[in-house]
Amino acid sequence: MESGDAERLKYAALELRMAMESLTYDRALAYKEEFPPAEYETWQPRKVMAVLLDIDPTADKDSSLAFGIEPSYGEKPDVMHSLGTEKVLSMSTLKKHYDALGSYLHVLAMSRRRAGIAINYDKMRTRCEDIAGYLREVLASPVWNSTFGTFATIDCQKCGKPVRKRLPQGVDCTKATCFECGASYVVRDVGENQAHFEPDQVELHCANNGCETAIYPWRSEIAPGVGWTCDVCGGENIVQLGISHTPKGPAAAVASPAEAHE
Repeated sequence: MESGDAERLKYAALELRMAMESLTYDRALAYKEEFPPAEYETWQPRKVMAVLLDIDPTADKDSSLAFGIEPSYGEKPDVMHSLGTEKVLSMSTLKKHYDALGSYLHVLAMSRRRAGIAINYDKMRTRCEDIAGYLREVLASPVWNSTFGTFATIDCQKCGKPVRKRLPQGVDCTKATCFECGASYVVRDVGENQAHFEPDQVELHCANNGCETAIYPWRSEIAPGVGWTCDVCGGENIVQLGISHTPKGPAAAVASPAEAHE
């Protein structure tokens, strides 16, 4: 950008986009134990950040870190020692600049050429300089990828693997999923530093009208084509998607204007 060559701005835009991608992926590594494996193939920074914000609503917020010695347990220290402030690449910045930078990496559309619209290199340079300055502040942060939270952990009731869930502040109920087998839970904060994991299971009844037998599969197990054999009547039950149709009723008699007048 310092060369003043307008034609080189597109290379600056490419490097800046890659820097935004790298910072977002690096941020995701701070949440690697909570990041769903199903999202590993996600590469667009905005989508990755959306996953992080679903895990932790403060994932894209700046924060300051300080410590001090409590006069007694639970009391605020008289003196706090700052470790610095971390500036994070935020979702709003990604939305504002990432796609806009990408537009500079393509040949001008034919419709814009026919309309006589040329590339505004001054606007392009201003955007590149703005995001470059922002990224310098992010990279200069003395605190890096700090994450704090309250967590609840159990061994999965289905596969036995550990299930670890961050409990959002101010939220009494949230959902957790076992990354190993897909079993889901409703997690409730019951106070006194305790959490209750309730298996997210669904009551399904045998489709035989004369049978009232019910099973309780995990919600994640329910999908079209999945079925079970009823232990009572021996019938086969298959979960399917369907459309119910109600035939149109008899057409109502409509009087003509003349008949209505009479």
